[in-house]
Amino acid sequence: MELSSQKSQKLPLALALLALILLGAGSLYLTWHNLRQMHQTVFEHMLLSARSIARGLDIQLVEGARRMRPPGMHNRRLPQQLIPDARELFKEMVAEGDLLYIALYGPDRKPILVVEQADDDSTVYTPPAGIFDMITQMRESSTPVMIEGKAALLYGTMGQPILQRIYGHKRRGFMPPQDKETFLLLGLSAEKHLRQFNQYRRAALLQTGYIFLAGLVLWLLAVAYFQRREQGKKLTRMERFQANLLDNMPDGLLTISPQGSILSANGSAHKLLQCHPDEVLVSKNWNDFNYESLQDFRRDNVVWEHVRLGGKNLELIFFPYFESRIDQRTMIIIRDRTDIAGLEEDLYEARRLASIGSLAAGVAHEIRNPLSSLRGFAQLFADKFKEEQPYGTYATTMLTEADRLNRVVTDLLYLSKPHELNPEIMDLREICDSMQTLMGFDLEHKGTRLQTELNVEQVYADPDGIKQVLLNLLVNSLDAVPNAEGTISIIAEGTEHGVWLSVCDNGPGMPEDIRKHALEPFFTDKPKGTGLGLAIVNTIMRGHNGRVTISAPNMPGPLDGTCVMLFFPAPRDEGSE
Repeated sequence: MELSSQKSQKLPLALALLALILLGAGSLYLTWHNLRQMHQTVFEHMLLSARSIARGLDIQLVEGARRMRPPGMHNRRLPQQLIPDARELFKEMVAEGDLLYIALYGPDRKPILVVEQADDDSTVYTPPAGIFDMITQMRESSTPVMIEGKAALLYGTMGQPILQRIYGHKRRGFMPPQDKETFLLLGLSAEKHLRQFNQYRRAALLQTGYIFLAGLVLWLLAVAYFQRREQGKKLTRMERFQANLLDNMPDGLLTISPQGSILSANGSAHKLLQCHPDEVLVSKNWNDFNYESLQDFRRDNVVWEHVRLGGKNLELIFFPYFESRIDQRTMIIIRDRTDIAGLEEDLYEARRLASIGSLAAGVAHEIRNPLSSLRGFAQLFADKFKEEQPYGTYATTMLTEADRLNRVVTDLLYLSKPHELNPEIMDLREICDSMQTLMGFDLEHKGTRLQTELNVEQVYADPDGIKQVLLNLLVNSLDAVPNAEGTISIIAEGTEHGVWLSVCDNGPGMPEDIRKHALEPFFTDKPKGTGLGLAIVNTIMRGHNGRVTISAPNMPGPLDGTCVMLFFPAPRDEGSE
């Protein structure tokens, strides 16, 4: 069973996905921005360190040279032994590990003194040529480089002019020219700073990944929540749909345990099993129901039973089902086959009437011609011997029996080929008045009173058909009522589906064994009856799409005798089924 979703969940999921994308984009942007700021901070810190080292080195060299100068040597060169001392100072600073490279270049941009961490002349580091122009323009310059395979920050600045004289300037006199300056280059190791930056970057990326993963998990949880909620709503709708379906389906549905206890039952089961409205069917045991009749049919694990309960023909279908591997139940479907059984009986009766009709048509054709001749001779003998007894009586009896036989043949012909009916709206009072006129002599002769109780004035029926039906019923009632105390009633009741027309009497009533076969052709309990009157009534009512019902002995009625009820359906609108 599929049910359409009344409300789409795509919008909440799309909003959740958009929120996840925005969260991821925001986290990535913030991480990139923080890493960029951190990288800039590291660079500025290294630049500040390089500036401090360069400034301190510059001051230390100048001050050291001045302290080491002997008195009275203002216009002479410094001793050559001070150069090795400066080299040792550079080596000590490089040996500390923060500096990878220290160099002093002259105005001609040639190295005056170079000290590296790896004291190997074959691997002397050469700074980029453009750095000297940058130092000349901006007084300092810095750029990231690789020194001895290690990341470093190359920082360059202007040295004081006196450094030319300290480290071997060939011009005589202590003071060098002021228009030319030296270049001091420092290679500051960036390994420690980069290691810290990489740790920070790794932590930031892990934090961003964690936030994104948490957002993804939240989004997946939201998707699962919406799907579960949608499935819960579908399950609720399905349960409500199935509950309404089971409660309103025409077939009854029961579930019983292996011990026969009724575990569940729908509304139709209460109606079909004829339970009281306040009675709880679940509290009963299935084995407590008693059937009037039982027919059992089996096919594999499914059992069919046709039972009769309270005047209804029921079909029971038993089949097992399992709520678990060890918990077995039995489900019962109850179907009302009363109408179908009635249709089957009608079909059987129609086939039988067709057979009787075919036989009656042949018999009537073979009997009526000689019967006409016999009746003619009987009429002749009745007129000729009416004064002579007992011959006149014999002739009159022959004439009466010939007429009766002719009526039987006529009824047989009607059963074999019923007349085409043309129903129309008729006035019931006029019909009852015509019946009073036709049966007036017979009613008066037997001392029987005919009364009418018409709660509806009109009926939709064939004029000849309804008169013949009422005439046959009145004749039967007249034979059943007692002399001088008989009462026959014609009662009309209207419903939304048609009119119920009943002919009731105060006779002895019809026993149950006779009532069951009263509508069958040739069945009668009268000594001189043919058994075709009620059969013709039933045939005419079938032509009206109506039905005939004979009251049971214990059914209440207006009189204590037999009550034959006729249902004439209301006219249908044009085009309706």
